Amino acid sequence: MFIPDDESGSKTYHLSRKAIRIGIYIGITALIGLGAFVYIFIPKVSDYIRIKKQYDQFAAERLRVLELTRDLERLKQMDNLVRGSLGTKLDIDEKPVVADTLTGAILDKNTRLSYLDNIPSVAPIQGYITQRSRKQSLFIQKHHYGIDIVSKEGEPILASASGVVVFSGWTYEFGNLIIIYHGDDYFTHYGHNQQNLKNPREIVTRGEIIGLVGSTGVSSGPHLHFEVWKEFIAVDPLIYFPEYIESDLTSNNG
Repeated sequence: MFIPDDESGSKTYHLSRKAIRIGIYIGITALIGLGAFVYIFIPKVSDYIRIKKQYDQFAAERLRVLELTRDLERLKQMDNLVRGSLGTKLDIDEKPVVADTLTGAILDKNTRLSYLDNIPSVAPIQGYITQRSRKQSLFIQKHHYGIDIVSKEGEPILASASGVVVFSGWTYEFGNLIIIYHGDDYFTHYGHNQQNLKNPREIVTRGEIIGLVGSTGVSSGPHLHFEVWKEFIAVDPLIYFPEYIESDLTSNNG
């Protein structure tokens, strides 16, 4: 019975023993049901979270395997190009015998490459960087092993170091492409050329013109795609040519 202070409008409620018992039974059943839910489903939720983490890890590892597989295929193609282009006339597998340790002079200049000139040190062209090296990730669906340098079409492309041309021809992605081996496991790639001015197995010197800037292959405009490889691993060209950082138009330019 509820009686207000002014003793007006009092209300009376009546609960039978049966109703109270039913309410208690319902409460106990609800508690038991909640306990059963926690006991049964919480471990399942934990298993789901654990399995999802394992799946995410497996998916990441699978992407890594696919990435390594693509890299291996590219290395195999590069190896085939080198072996098919060089033949046996040039001895570039072993380090040359140095006759003068001060100047780096070598015994046979006709069949050996000088190791003073094999490190990329001459910028292939002058221009603006529109794309940097990047690795495949969740948001990047494709590797970009080098840098893209925008320049005027027809501008001369210079060999960044002395070496031997191991490939000069057409590829679907890079159009007219030149690959130079510089000794000491250094390679440089020059892609999208309007014209290649060097043929396979030709010796080039550092700073020599090897092609002209173009937009061949898969390209949206005149530019040079330039890569540096060391021991069959792609290296960021900006390490060798930091001067390009000043003309970097990408968002990575800090």
